[in-house]
Amino acid sequence: MAGRQLTLKNCKYVLVDKANMLENVDVLIEGDTIVEVGKGLGGGDELDCRNCVVMPGLANAHTHAAMWIFRGLFDREELPQWLSAVERAEEKLTPEIVELASKAAIMEMLSSGTTLFVDMYLYPEATAKASSELGIRAAMGPVINDKVVEEGRAEKLVTDLLGAAPPNVTTIINVHTTYTASEEALKTAAKLSQKMGLNLQLHVSETRQEVYKIKKEKGVFPVEYINKLGALTNRTLLVHMGWVTSWELSLVKKAGATVVHCPASNMKLATGGFLPLVEMLNSGMNVALGTDGAASNNSLDMFREMKTAVLLHRNSYWRTDIGAPEVFEMATLGGYRALGLKGGRVAKGYLADLALLDAASPRLRPLRRSNVLSNLVYSACGCDVYATIVGGHIAYIRNEEFKEKISEIAEQLEQIDF
Repeated sequence: MAGRQLTLKNCKYVLVDKANMLENVDVLIEGDTIVEVGKGLGGGDELDCRNCVVMPGLANAHTHAAMWIFRGLFDREELPQWLSAVERAEEKLTPEIVELASKAAIMEMLSSGTTLFVDMYLYPEATAKASSELGIRAAMGPVINDKVVEEGRAEKLVTDLLGAAPPNVTTIINVHTTYTASEEALKTAAKLSQKMGLNLQLHVSETRQEVYKIKKEKGVFPVEYINKLGALTNRTLLVHMGWVTSWELSLVKKAGATVVHCPASNMKLATGGFLPLVEMLNSGMNVALGTDGAASNNSLDMFREMKTAVLLHRNSYWRTDIGAPEVFEMATLGGYRALGLKGGRVAKGYLADLALLDAASPRLRPLRRSNVLSNLVYSACGCDVYATIVGGHIAYIRNEEFKEKISEIAEQLEQIDF
């Protein structure tokens, strides 16, 4: 898409993807797309990046943005009790509160290098509005549940959001999980996904209780169940997947679905289980990374999530099969690929969704070509991000004005007592 130009000049390092690195180059952006990466480029506005590491923007492939307002609450609860506590607190939420809480979460994500997030929550139109105002790329949609299906509102909810969504927001279809939605609700969501060509996101095999319940009631395991209902396709995002069988993995692989790993949230909520990440990646599955909501993580920092994922699986496998390259791809390309978006690489023809890190940060030093990726995954944090670019526009740059704005929003939300 032609349009205004922006040139990132003299980038100290450009991490193209998990395997390719460039030094002292320029990145030329036109409209929302990278048009060239190389030396001696120029055009439009220029941003001096001589002290920056430029990398693909991070894709938070599963979160509940507005749950930012619940951060630090219910920390001692295991998942079933935690869900009950959250549901009681949600009775106080309105579209206005969700919009404001979404803004706080989006600003946190932008300030830590996230350029895309996939959301599942109440009042998606409010979160879409916040996303549009702040310039982040996002995917969200209505939650299809029994009440919505019984009232015949499922398709209208999707089409209404689809028609109103700004260009930076992709409409998807959400189902909470296999045990809170009826068979009819799951079938309805699957049919809408196929009919409208939209992604379908749902929590699957998050706990042992869920797996046993579905197996007892339906005679099959959760992934088999959603496959039987037509909900397992190459547009499906399967979130959590900590309690899966090897034959379920073969179904996921055959369908071309994406698995979204949320390691910090799963461990905090004591869900147990084990996502077989090495086997998934070795089979060629697309695996993305997500923080889940700030109520269950409690951070929205994808740098922390990358490190958590590596450490969890190295400790669990007693091997080093999972390292910085694998989780970096999950946190960038994996999320974009799940939505069919051409992002997650710093290369010609890709979306200009980028994170610029301060190369002078002590957490990135010593900084050498050989350790850039390692430092980003094992040592960096979101606070090292200097600027975040989404669709060719600078959506975040480190300054006092940004800090003051998020502080004002937080102060308003802190007046609400849960």
